[in-house]
Amino acid sequence: MENQERINQIREAIELIEQAMELVDDAVAGSRKESHFRAYGKYGFNQLLNNGNPYDSGLQDLINEFEKEL
Repeated sequence: MENQERINQIREAIELIEQAMELVDDAVAGSRKESHFRAYGKYGFNQLLNNGNPYDSGLQDLINEFEKEL
């Protein structure tokens, strides 16, 4: 598999993760679990999408690495 294909797959994954995060946000909205999810559970989504701790790597970091090799 070539790097451009990898990049395209990762971009597709990012879109799917964003959709999944929206679904989960909607599912927990207004529930007793909402604050707990936003404080702890959403961390994994944010990390993957590079929206969390700047020292954690995410999917965009993978794309950047593959782009360097092009």
